[in-house]
Amino acid sequence: MYRVCWRGLIAGLFTTGVSLAAQAHEGHDHSHWSSLFIHALLLLSMAAAGLAIVFAIYRAISRWLPAGK
Repeated sequence: MYRVCWRGLIAGLFTTGVSLAAQAHEGHDHSHWSSLFIHALLLLSMAAAGLAIVFAIYRAISRWLPAGK
């Protein structure tokens, strides 16, 4: 399980980096054939990062709360 989480985190960070590099160029063209794919990568990576943050917060809180609450 621990390895799966790290692999997912690394994959998410890689996806974020790739899509941000593609987004941050001059001549950003929404009519290009790859625009939909690039935007989907950006949105998916942002969602994955958000879910990872929520999961990390949930785990941190669950460690401090008693099991019965």
